[in-house]
Amino acid sequence: MASITTEELLAHSQWLESGGKSGRKIDETGMNLAGATLNDINLAKAHFVGTTFSKANLAGSNLSGADFSGANLDNVNFTGTNLSGADLAGVSLRHANLSNANVRGADLSGANLEGANLTNADFTNADLIAANLNGTIQIGMVYTDAILADTQGLK
Repeated sequence: MASITTEELLAHSQWLESGGKSGRKIDETGMNLAGATLNDINLAKAHFVGTTFSKANLAGSNLSGADFSGANLDNVNFTGTNLSGADLAGVSLRHANLSNANVRGADLSGANLEGANLTNADFTNADLIAANLNGTIQIGMVYTDAILADTQGLK
């Protein structure tokens, strides 16, 4: 199983702090990070296109603005994670735990969240067009001003 190295994290942190002038953005495109423990880490604006994260722990991490196009996020622990503005369009988030997550303004159009825990998750201004929410736990879920056309399973 692959992992994100300390050196990559330091370079990414430098890249974020310098506004892209130094360091290097994390790009784990196509990697297999299944089962990885990456909780409480700043991975804002990182690229995870086509990356497999199934059963990974990303609780409490900052993933704002990250690109997850084509990623597999089944059974991932996103408890308390910042996913604001993230690109999650069309991804699989089946049985993921998004309790207390900030998903404001994220693109989840066509995403499959079947069986996910959305307890107290904030989807304000998120794009949920054609998303599958069947079988999800939606207690306290906030979706103020979210785009909900053809969303399935919303209670």
